Amino acid sequence: MKKIRLSAIALFVCVLAMVGVSCQKDGVYKPKNKISRIYTQRDGHAKILEQTWNWDKGLLSSVTYNEDNVVLNFLYDGKRLTSIVVEGEAMNFEYDGSALTRMTLSDEGELLAEYTFKHDGKLITEIETRMDASLAKGINSRLLKTAFNLVAPQMAETQLEQIAIAQESQIKGIYTYTDVLTYDGKNVISMKRHDSDQKNYEYTYTYSDNLNPFYHMLYGGEDIVGLGLSKNAVATYHYEDDVIHSRTIDLEVTFPSLDGKFPLQETRTLKTTHNVGGLTNIYSQVDHYFYEYE
Repeated sequence: MKKIRLSAIALFVCVLAMVGVSCQKDGVYKPKNKISRIYTQRDGHAKILEQTWNWDKGLLSSVTYNEDNVVLNFLYDGKRLTSIVVEGEAMNFEYDGSALTRMTLSDEGELLAEYTFKHDGKLITEIETRMDASLAKGINSRLLKTAFNLVAPQMAETQLEQIAIAQESQIKGIYTYTDVLTYDGKNVISMKRHDSDQKNYEYTYTYSDNLNPFYHMLYGGEDIVGLGLSKNAVATYHYEDDVIHSRTIDLEVTFPSLDGKFPLQETRTLKTTHNVGGLTNIYSQVDHYFYEYE
C-alpha cells in the first residue's frame, strides 16, 4: 500500500475551481462544463499541472494527480458512482433511494474510516465520522480529498486536517466527530464540528455569484440528495476553534479571469492571525488556481 502521510496543513476550505451548472426544465442540475485540467501555483512557487480529469460518455472515469502519477479510477453501477479506487484502497458509496447515506474508506479490505450522512429530505444536515486513530496514518489523502471534492467540497480540506489532528494527538482507538450543517437556501453558511476528544471547531462561509464546480458533478442520471451541497462558489471563509484560543483563520477568494460565471483563474489568500498578549501576528499565503474545461 502506498501511504501518503498528511501534514498539519493550515485549515481552509473552498477547495478547487468554481465552475457553473445549468438547470434543465425538470429541475435536475447538470454540469455545464466538465473540468479537464487543474493547474496550481502555490505561494510563489512554479505553476504546475496538478490534476487531469478524464471523462467517458459523460461520466468521470479517472482523476490523475500528475506530480507523482497517482491515478484514481471511478466505478459505477449504471450511472451511479459506487467506488473510487487506487492501489488497493477504495472509497465506497452507499445510497438509500436517491440519497447518499454512507462512504467507507478501506485498504485491502480493512476499514480505515466511515462517513455517515443524515438528510432533511433535501439536503445533508449532518456527517458523522468514525475512524481508528491508529490507522489514520494509512489514509490516502488524495483519495479522501477527491471523494469530498465531489460530495462536499467545502469540507475536503477540513477532512484532511481532522485526520492530521488524529495522527498528531494522543487519541487512541476509535476517533469520532460530527459535522452539523446550516444552510441559506442551497448554500452551507456554517459547519460546527465536535469530536470525541471534546474539541469544537466552527467554520462560516460567504459566497460569490460564481458557481461551484462540483455541484452535482457526479450526476449520472439520478439526482443524488446533497451532492455538491452548495451551488455557489465560496468567497470568504472564517475558522475558529477552542483548541488554540488565540488563533483564527480567514480565506478570501477572488476570480481574476472569468468566462461568464465560470472562473478560469482563482486566487486564494489565506490569513492566520495569532493574538498573544498584546501582540498580533498575521501570516499570509497566496495560491493561484487555473482551470481548463472540456
